[in-house]
Amino acid sequence: MGNDKKRILVIEDDEEMRSLLKDFFEEDGFEIDSVSNGSEAFRKIAREPFDLIITDIRMPGLTGLDILPGIKKLQPEVSIIVITAFGSEEVSRKAFDRGATAYLEKPILFNKLRTLVHEMVF
Repeated sequence: MGNDKKRILVIEDDEEMRSLLKDFFEEDGFEIDSVSNGSEAFRKIAREPFDLIITDIRMPGLTGLDILPGIKKLQPEVSIIVITAFGSEEVSRKAFDRGATAYLEKPILFNKLRTLVHEMVF
């Protein structure tokens, strides 16, 4: 039997939030991989294809904004949702300019996130 599950990569330095997102999407039937920083994300993205990437913006080392162009270079077709607790119009604009497909501010409304993800990957 083939694996038809859609694959999501969660890039989030906050362990509790990363775990929450992982559990949420696994319950929804997705295959989830998660990493805590941009460097780990690049190693994963270089080796494995994903249907969707969800990244936080504020992380130690490479930020979510820093890694967006590299993600698009490695997987040009992938959809990317950027999430942040420190949003602004400028941050939103930068995220979209660098390749984000969607932008959400924390606290995340999980029903809204589920709808957005389903629109992107199905």
